[in-house]
Amino acid sequence: MDVGRVAMRCTVIVLVSCDPTLEIAREGHPHDAASSPAVPSSGPEASLIAVPHSVASETAAQQGYAEALAAEPPPMQGSTVLELRLTRLQPTVDDLQERLEGMLAAMGLEIEAGEAAAWARQAHTTESSPEGRASIAELRPGLVVTYDAWFDDLSVVDTTRLAEDGGQLDVVPWGVASNAMDALATQGVVDVSLSYDDVSISYVRSGVKGPDGTHDEWVDEIRFEANGTLDGTAILDAGVRVGVTPKQRVSSLRVNRIEIERLEPSFVEASEVDVRDSFAAHVAGTTRANVESVLVSARRPAYMLDPASPSAIVAPRYMIDYTITVGTAEDDRMVSRARMAFLSLISAPPSVELEQP
Repeated sequence: MDVGRVAMRCTVIVLVSCDPTLEIAREGHPHDAASSPAVPSSGPEASLIAVPHSVASETAAQQGYAEALAAEPPPMQGSTVLELRLTRLQPTVDDLQERLEGMLAAMGLEIEAGEAAAWARQAHTTESSPEGRASIAELRPGLVVTYDAWFDDLSVVDTTRLAEDGGQLDVVPWGVASNAMDALATQGVVDVSLSYDDVSISYVRSGVKGPDGTHDEWVDEIRFEANGTLDGTAILDAGVRVGVTPKQRVSSLRVNRIEIERLEPSFVEASEVDVRDSFAAHVAGTTRANVESVLVSARRPAYMLDPASPSAIVAPRYMIDYTITVGTAEDDRMVSRARMAFLSLISAPPSVELEQP
């Protein structure tokens, strides 16, 4: 990120509801209507042949891969990709204090003298582990700070602004978000060796339903989110999120960081066909049910450190963000929660090295 104004490019727009979601929801899937039969019928006798569920599931996954809502292809076979050593940060008490003060400054907020130092001492003593035992504190009424030491993930939320500023959205406040990101760079809160110009936006909404069936809905917060990128490849362990209310006040900030060391390049061994087929086989192997359709919301190369690892040498993997729809014995459909599969690019065949629910 340049210390000057950030040029932000919106790539994905997602509607986010504040209602909790179930891991499996019984509902139709928007991809179903576009799905074609796994094996085309060439005559009456073809319908008598039972297609193994794994074949139908792999076909559905291949189709989902091809029809991804957002897709950046993997690097070409034989090209090189840079390996990185990613190491989780262990900031000092002073580091945490400065970071919190920088985020508050970017939000235009002030707290009593000494409160940031007191918070930093408390947060620094919180046990750090992959399970994410986060420190949560309310610095003053409505100002909530959460810190996960393992992932070096710090968020600040002004719930007062969220409560006061909800309403209809007249214009997307790109300028407010851009200024906040610039302030974070100036304050040294984010890693300025990375770029943060590929920004997605989402909306946090609330609503009430009247006894007569009427429904009133409004926007609480518009969230601008970006992962840091190095030479065009996202690093999922480094990112920033800016929340802005419809009244154009910064209501939340979230920043997570990681130490990055450049190493030597490695050759890409997997072709895109290999990647697609390995993904399809992985999907088919995750359930015994027949996968009717696969919705791939995004696929792209990305770096990510295994959540349980403090440090490792990491090559970019191919990340596929997807959900599956399966049929049930009751002739119903079940839709899974979103998953992320990470496939190796420097091995052939490209196995799934990591999956996040």
